[in-house]
Amino acid sequence: MRSLLRLPAFFTLMGVLFLAGCAQNTVSLVYTPSAENTIPISGAPSVAVVTFTDKRTSPPVGKRDNGSAFMPSSSVTDWVTHSLGTELSQLGLVVTLADSEAQAQHSGAGYVVTGSVDEVWLTEKSSTEYDARMRATITVKQARKNLFARSFSSTLSRRVVPVSSVPQEMLSETLRDLVSPMARAINEQVRR
Repeated sequence: MRSLLRLPAFFTLMGVLFLAGCAQNTVSLVYTPSAENTIPISGAPSVAVVTFTDKRTSPPVGKRDNGSAFMPSSSVTDWVTHSLGTELSQLGLVVTLADSEAQAQHSGAGYVVTGSVDEVWLTEKSSTEYDARMRATITVKQARKNLFARSFSSTLSRRVVPVSSVPQEMLSETLRDLVSPMARAINEQVRR
């Protein structure tokens, strides 16, 4: 008898969790670094990261299973730029963020990174299943000479418990899988 009284409470809790996972169309663009903060090493190369350009065709960052759009809470290009800067700092580089390539050149940094956000998309297949994909291109320059240009991509598919933070977490993890190898490639180039 006692377990029968707990059954409605269980279904109420599951309903609240389900509705919480379906309630929001605005996604907070946050980033969780892949490692702990490090202090730049004395004499480490300096890198200026220019705010990425947005080559996506529309503002949404995805689509819910009901057809509505996931809208970003802030600038996608700033999110990607700051996240790459964070990863480069974690590798011990001295990082400056710049709004333009001219500003980056005047910063005194030994290297300048420019880039574009080519794709950011999150698909909610159901309240418990998501796919995310991202693509970006970077160019690393030294003294205005291109050292290398490369495209990077990341995809993630996951079955989840339906809670409201899932879209944010999916995008954050997909971004980490995009900018971590990007930062490693830049680090290898500037430390040659």
